[in-house]
This record gives sequence, C-alpha cells and structure tokens, in this order.
Amino acid sequence: MLCGQARALVPRSLPRGGGDIAETSRAGSSARALPVVAKRSAKKRQARKLEKRDDARTMEKLAEERAARLAAAEKYRPPPPPPPTDPNDAKDRIARRERDFQAALARVGEAKAAARESEDWDPSRGYKPFDDVQDAVYDLALAKTAVYESHLELALSLLTVAKGDEPSSLDRFDWVYERGVSDGNVRCLSFMLAAMTKANVVSGVCEVLWVANECGVTGAVDPKAMKGALGMLADLEEMGLLDGTDVDAYNQTKEVLAEEESAQAVS
Repeated sequence: MLCGQARALVPRSLPRGGGDIAETSRAGSSARALPVVAKRSAKKRQARKLEKRDDARTMEKLAEERAARLAAAEKYRPPPPPPPTDPNDAKDRIARRERDFQAALARVGEAKAAARESEDWDPSRGYKPFDDVQDAVYDLALAKTAVYESHLELALSLLTVAKGDEPSSLDRFDWVYERGVSDGNVRCLSFMLAAMTKANVVSGVCEVLWVANECGVTGAVDPKAMKGALGMLADLEEMGLLDGTDVDAYNQTKEVLAEEESAQAVS
C-alpha cells in the first residue's frame, strides 16, 4: 500500500446505511463516503503494532539465549596455552596476537557494514539483532585480551629466566585466560608486580604496569606492590638505567595514579 497517496473516492451518491440510491441522489450529493481510508489506516497501525510486538519477543528470546551462553562461558575456565619458550618467543607471540587483533577489528567493521545494508536494518534498534555483529564484537574482545595476556606472558618469561625456572603459563599466578582483568585477575597483577619487583625484573615490572594502565585498573593494584615497583623504577631512572619503553610505562603509571588521586580529591 502507498501511504499518503490519495485513494479513488467512492461515489458521493452512495447511501449511508440502508435506503434507495435513487432517493439519495435526488436528495443531493452532500452525503459523505464511509471513512474507508481511516479504517484501513487503523488496521495498518494495529498490524504494525503486532509486528513490533513479535519483533520485541524475538529479540528478547535471542537476548536470553545469548545471556545463557555467556553465563556458561563465565563458568568455564579455559586451559592455559603452552607458555613461550623464552622472551624472544614471547615477543613473537605478542606480534601474532596484535595481528590477530587487527584482523578481528576489521571483521567487526565488515559485519557492521553488512548489517547496515541488510533489509532488516533498523537504526532505532542498531546492531543488537545481528548475531554476526555480536559474535564479531565478542571475538574482538577475546583478541584484545589475548594481546594483554601475551604481554604478561613476556613478563613471566623474563621472570623465569631471571630465576632459572622452567617456562610457565599465567595460571602460575592463578590467572584465568580469556577473562581479561575482570574478577580475580586484578589480584594476579598485584602478585606478578610484587614478584617482578622482588626479582628486580625491570622490564617485567613495566609490562605488568602497561597492562594495568591499558585496562584501566592501575588504581586497583595492591598499593604496597605498586609502591615497591614505582620506588625501584624511580631509583633506576635517577641513575639513567631505564630504557625508553620502560620510562614510558613508568611515566604513564605516575600520570594515571595522579589523575585518579585528583579525581578522588574532587569527589
């Protein structure tokens, strides 16, 4: 149907209800046609209302199914991957994970573009009804987490070399893979930072600090562990023994902590 277009009007001579057409014609042409357009418009609105209600129920069901899948994933503890054999292997893993992240980011863009071109696209609902987009975003989050984990694996690899230990995965500090810094994983950063500081693994300290800064949990790290790490880095900086990357992580951490302290003072 063409909304807004004029419809062919019924003859004005049609009677309202019963009666003789001829008599009505003689009475004049002032009789109005029944509101056919109004009735059909009401039907259209009702049909559209029912359609939206069905769409809402479908979306609600899909959301419940996705929530159930996510809840099951939360209970699952993925097995740790094989640890890097040495720091160079860990650096190679970082490079691979960063490439994977860029590829995942590109897939999100492609999925969103396909959704916008779909016949089902509704700007008011956005990307939520499109499983391909939701799956791509989920994969992107995993890829981003994997990048952070590879930096922590480098820190741990540096620690094992310094202590003469065998290569180990992050579960050595009770890290749960694929979870990022949510839940108890923040505690692992505190444990790792304290262990790196105690063993004087400077680059390892800075890798842990970088992850904490990037994930926005710097202020959640144990204050004692943070104080020890920053104190060690301050001494090394004063002696000119920090390289460029370590200096960047040290300065970034101080800036983040200063901003958090200022925000708390204002509030």
